[in-house]
Formats: sequence, structure tokens, C-alpha cells
Amino acid sequence: MNKFLIIGPASQMLGVKVAKELGINSINTEFKTFPDGENYLRINLEDESLIQGNEVIIIQSTGPSASANQNARVVELAMMIDSVKRMGASKVTVIVPYLAYARQDKIFRPGECPFAKVLLRMINSLGIDEFYTVDVHEPKILNELNCKTINIDSMKVLADHVKSLGAKDIVVVSPDKGAVERSKTFAKFFGQNVPVEFFEKKRDVKTGEIVMSGELGLKDKDVVIADDIISTGGTMANAIKLSKESGAKRIFAVATHALMLQHAKYRILTAGADYIIGTDSIDNEVALVSLAKTIADYFRFE
Repeated sequence: MNKFLIIGPASQMLGVKVAKELGINSINTEFKTFPDGENYLRINLEDESLIQGNEVIIIQSTGPSASANQNARVVELAMMIDSVKRMGASKVTVIVPYLAYARQDKIFRPGECPFAKVLLRMINSLGIDEFYTVDVHEPKILNELNCKTINIDSMKVLADHVKSLGAKDIVVVSPDKGAVERSKTFAKFFGQNVPVEFFEKKRDVKTGEIVMSGELGLKDKDVVIADDIISTGGTMANAIKLSKESGAKRIFAVATHALMLQHAKYRILTAGADYIIGTDSIDNEVALVSLAKTIADYFRFE
């Protein structure tokens, strides 16, 4: 039985690296958008019998496309899964490095939909065998899937990259109290006694406006501000500004999923960050850390 890696439109760089790590053949996809907005996707092969009876791994992040449309990425993922199922794949494993809608996992206001759970139920209905994602915002939502699920941790490779840049006398700053436990885990990759601090953050559930406050003892420290997602950069920029005011020497803005939407880079850099570091769960210019080996290791040692 052969194994193939199908590389989706949103994970081309990461997909090629994972295929090389695993030493397996990869197949890319042909995709476009019709004038009426419908998505088209075709797995780029001429003989469908290549798939029949073989194991298939699909890798497709569902972050925003070039036109900031992550719905298109979700539809493409569904098309890829259905195609290999129709062609008779014996096993279908899906890797979604960044899971869209993951922050919409609970009800904040009357009338809302916790669409993260709905999305996973949709994927579940396609009959996949295994599902892998990276640093999902709320791991409990993976219970919506009936198959084997893995939430891959990116903290070690991110910490290794920060250390490679010469960071010393480190303090890890959590952008808000809710992320403190994650920040404590992250801090251990820099050493057993690396302190973790946090600012107080309040977000208006109607407008999304963020108010952050606090003063920390960061004088002459290298500060690592870590989050799972950077979207427009508002939370990160506020935390950077307060860290600078608290005396930070250098500031590393770190995220597993650095979406960098709208003016995020401008906000973060003008707030005082020295580095913006993301992974290739999102294919953009701040994807300085590759997840390829971390993902491949799960398949090598399973």
C-alpha cells in the first residue's frame, strides 16, 4: 500500500516540507474561483487508480486566502476530502495546521452560533479517519469529531527559534490572564525559572475594542509575548506598548498562527516589537518557524 500527501492551496510550502520529511510522494491541486464566486478544486492527477486502496494525507490550512477569504479554504478542504474518498482511499488523514473559526467556540451574546463546533461536525460527516491540527484555540472542540484527533504543540520549535536569536534574561508576558497557563508552559522551554507576567485585558463583546492595563517589572529584560493567534494585532500591540513602558529591552512578538491581517505588522512594529515570529501554519512573510518536522514526527512514531 502506498501513501500520498495531497497538498492544498493554503499549505503549499509546509506541505512540500512535510512530504520531504516523510519521504512520500506529494500531489498538488488545481484551484480557481468562478466569476460567480464558486470555488473549483481538482487534485492534480490523470489516473484516479493511484488513490484507490492507498492511504492519503491531506494538508490544508484554513487561514485567510490572499483575498482574506478563509471560507474558500474550508470549501477547498471539503472538496479534497470528498475527492479522495470518492476515488477509494483506504485511509484519509487530514492535517489542518490552522483551524478557521476556532475562536467561535462558545456563545457570548444571544443569537450567536458556536461555529467552530459546526465546522468540525461538517468535517466529521465526510468520514475521515484521523484529524490533526496545531495549537487549536480550545482543544475541547475536537470532541466534535468521531475519529482520532491530535492537537500538535508548536511551543518548543517557537522557543528554539527565539533562543537562536540570542534572547537572554527572558520574561514571558501573557497578553491576558486567560492565556497565563499556556504562557507558563511556553516559558518552561526557556528554563525552569523563567517568570511569566500578564496584563489585565477587557474586550467589548459588541465592538471588539480592547482595553489593556498594568505595569510589570520588565526593565532591561528580553520580553517574549506569546499568543496562539495574531489577527489584526490589536491585543499584541497593546501588550508590546505596555511592555516597552515597563522597561523591556527587546520584544519578541510570537504566535503559532500569525494571520497578520489589515495593518497588523504596522501596529506591532510601531508599538515597539523587535521581531514578529510565526509558524508556517500560515504561509506569509513572518512564517519563520516550520512545523514540518514536528508534524512529520507524529507519523514517524505512530
